[in-house]
Formats: sequence, C-alpha cells, structure tokens
Amino acid sequence: MLHQEEWRPVDVWYRYWNMNLAAAVCAELDCGSAVSARNSKEASERPVWVLQSDCFQSGSALKNCLPSDVNSDQSHEIICSGLLVEPLIFLSSSTDGVSTGRKQGSELLIGSHFSIICSIRPQYEGGSFQLIFSTSNYTQNQTLPAVNHSALFLFSAAGHAHQGTYRCVYHVYVFSYNFSSISQPLNLTVSVSASPTALIIRLVVVLLGMLGSVLVLYFKARRNQKSGPENNHHDEGSRAEGSLEEETAV
Repeated sequence: MLHQEEWRPVDVWYRYWNMNLAAAVCAELDCGSAVSARNSKEASERPVWVLQSDCFQSGSALKNCLPSDVNSDQSHEIICSGLLVEPLIFLSSSTDGVSTGRKQGSELLIGSHFSIICSIRPQYEGGSFQLIFSTSNYTQNQTLPAVNHSALFLFSAAGHAHQGTYRCVYHVYVFSYNFSSISQPLNLTVSVSASPTALIIRLVVVLLGMLGSVLVLYFKARRNQKSGPENNHHDEGSRAEGSLEEETAV
C-alpha cells in the first residue's frame, strides 16, 4: 500500500480476515475478484500501515481509510484475479518476400510460410506462452518460454490443416501462485487463390520487374545508337585509305 510516498505492508485490526474483505480490496483496486487472502508473519517487526476493520465494514473507499503507523510482524497478502494484462497475438507471413503482420481474422495463401507471435506488456520476468490451436474437431497446443516478454511460433508451408482458431495463453508463477491470461482469438483461413492484398503485392512485384527489364533494354539501345555513327565513319575512312594505297601501287 502507498501512503505518504512510501510503500509498506498492510495489517488490519480485524479478528477474522476473510475472502469478503479480500474481495472488497480487489474491487477497490479494480483488480478483479479475490483469489486468496492469507496472513503473513515476519521474522521480526517492521513498519506497517494498520487499517481499522470498521472502515471495510462501512463500505468506505480504501483511500478514505487512514492508516496508523506502527511496527508489527504481521501483514496480509491478497491475490486478485486481474493480476495479468491480456496478451497479444499476431500473424506474420511472407509473400514474395514481403512480410506482413496481422491480428484477428487473417487469410494465408496455401504453401506460404508463416509464424504466430505472442507477446505481453512487461509486468513480471519469465513465464511462458502456450499457443492453443482449435478446430471444430480437435484442439492441440504447444508451449515456449517467454523471451523478452514474447514468443515466436514458426510454421512451414501453410495447408488446410492450419485453418482454425489460435489463442495465446501467458503463464507466470508469482507470489507463490500460478497465474494465466488468455488473448483474443485469431481466426486463420488458408486459400488456394491469393487474397486481394496478396494479388496486388504480386502484381506490383511483376510490374516492377517488367519496368526494370524495359529500362535495361532502353539504355542498351541508346548506347548502341551513340556508338553506331562513330563506327561507320571509322569503317569508311579505312576503306578510303585502302583504295588510295592501291592506286599509288599501280
């Protein structure tokens, strides 16, 4: 708890610390519902903020519960369900050397390579990402450790077996508990024909290639035109000198 620009553990003057009081704290902090509440006993006394129990019972906001500054070896630990933010899920594919990143509904051209990226806003170190793939018939998953708060799941040539719904689940062990948070779904379809975006990309690549070839041929033609008259003049001069030498010999 923060009071007077200092963080300290909190103790409550209340005989029966229960889940109802824990739920009030989680709701006040906008952290979801209460998962657990337990007393913690330190080896030695240290400064804590002590809250009066009747403040909770009256329904008063926590910011209005003025704490007392005392030394105690007791504190309370509360775990709320809204501990983790929601992870993000992205699809990255490569079509003709052009990489694109998308989320939510996505379409892939059959045979293209792709990857799915799971990431989460930095809150805690470590953890892991579980990628869950599900269709109407089955569900499968794979897990990778979180590196820099993200994980990259690589896939080879896309096929119809890759069609379905993907979700990222972030798992982390903090405060002696396992917590997890799930992303929004990413719906992936695989088509035989390219999507309009892929067609446009391919068309642009083809047109650029054709333009490059035309430019090469154009500059070659210009170079030949410039060198042509000089070569013709040189040949005519050579023929004239040859004729003069023959007349002189006669």
